[in-house]
Amino acid sequence: MTTAARPTPALMPSRRPAARPDTPTVGAPPRPSARREPWQQAILASSLPANFRFVAVALSTHADGTGHIAQQPRVIGLVHNTGINARQVAVALAALRDRGFLRLSPPDGRYDTADLILTMPRGAAARARRAQTATARSSADA
Repeated sequence: MTTAARPTPALMPSRRPAARPDTPTVGAPPRPSARREPWQQAILASSLPANFRFVAVALSTHADGTGHIAQQPRVIGLVHNTGINARQVAVALAALRDRGFLRLSPPDGRYDTADLILTMPRGAAARARRAQTATARSSADA
């Protein structure tokens, strides 16, 4: 009975060592929190669906002027504020997170337990200013 030859360490594919929990990960630093007023303008000027924007504006009402949310509304609070069911609120929060409008602390946390932090994606403030300028021009022309 013959057996197949076992691979030597030189023939094994290279593998990255597993990250140790006490070692900080290297990557881009987290974006700072966004100020509430420009954040709301960027949300309203975005191409997000209406119910996602509604959840975002409801979330921003819990933030102070600097964008800090002291009393976290969590999913259940946003359900009560908006009247939208919990799954749709979670989908809206996921879309806001994917587009860079929202960050969780801790990053791998769940929406019903993690702290929500408003962040401004790159270019969103400029797009909001352009949309606001265009709206002001069109109303002045009318």
